[in-house]
Order: sequence, then structure tokens, then C-alpha cells
Amino acid sequence: MRDDLSSQGLSVVGVSPQGIESHQRFSAQYNLGFPLLVDADKQVIKAYGVNGPFGIGVRRASFLIDQEQKIAACIRADFRINHHIEWLKLVSDRSV
Repeated sequence: MRDDLSSQGLSVVGVSPQGIESHQRFSAQYNLGFPLLVDADKQVIKAYGVNGPFGIGVRRASFLIDQEQKIAACIRADFRINHHIEWLKLVSDRSV
């Protein structure tokens, strides 16, 4: 999937409040192939409106950010990972 997105000129990054060690383990376990950024104080998470209920945890969301650095599309599917994959396949077919 990442290669399909990259071939369209799209970059993939993940953001979560966990520390670098946690990110390294997770990335190795799932062979992610894209960077995971640490947002320990949840500034980015809050700015994108994906802080968990009552400030606990983080909602899973995918954003397509265009060349003008604006959100072109978004899906908040939390634990329904297949919804993210389907959405990513759709957006990877369109130009950003």
C-alpha cells in the first residue's frame, strides 16, 4: 500500500503520543516502512481533532494533505483498519 501511495507522490507518516522505543518496536513488528512521529504532549493530535474521549487515548484517523498543506480528505475509522485501507486505495487513485 505504501508503495502505491509513494508512486502517486504521497508520503505516509504516523503520529502518536508513545515514545520512540514504542514506535521502533511497533514499526519492526508490523514492518511499517514509514516514520512514526512522537507527539508526547498531543499538540498535533489535538490540532487534528483526534484526541480520544475525555482526553484518553487517540482516535485512529487518516488524512490526505494536499500540496498546499490543507486537508483534502479524512477518515476517522478508529479500530476498523479495513476502512482505512479501502479509503487509502480510493485516495491514492486521485491527484493531490
